[in-house]
Amino acid sequence: MSQRLELVLALAVVLAGLYLLMLKGWRSRQRRQGFLPAPPAPPADPAQLVVGAVPGVFVGTTFAGRWLDRVAVHGLSNRSNAWLSIATDGVHIEREGEPEVYLPFDAIDDAAPGDALAGKVIGPGGLLILTWRLGDSVLTSAFRADDHGQHTRLADAVRAHLPAAQETP
Repeated sequence: MSQRLELVLALAVVLAGLYLLMLKGWRSRQRRQGFLPAPPAPPADPAQLVVGAVPGVFVGTTFAGRWLDRVAVHGLSNRSNAWLSIATDGVHIEREGEPEVYLPFDAIDDAAPGDALAGKVIGPGGLLILTWRLGDSVLTSAFRADDHGQHTRLADAVRAHLPAAQETP
């Protein structure tokens, strides 16, 4: 066997080993996060739209305050093309090839433009950051609109519908 073929095979074995270690780590993270309940299902009856579908990318979900600690369960960290819309019942994020992420307003703590989540650093105002509760955990999800100027408008629209905003005179 030639030396070049041996090196190629050795590299292939090393890469396969690294991939298997990453897969093992991800599955271990899923087991550790098994305490998280499934996110709420979107209501069967569509609510009235406040802001229509804004195209962009669903960046993922982390535990609040730990912007690198991805949530591995329920597909909440699966990055995909998405459309975010705000209805009278909450925020709907329809993702390509993934289940819809539905955040009712009573589960959302805050919405604001942000700059980083899960290793994705964009810059000031480059993401819409949604802080919300799932069970006893506080999570942070990020959406990156194709038109980055939309993030402030989307955050304002979400905050206007939060229960705390409606209690304030």
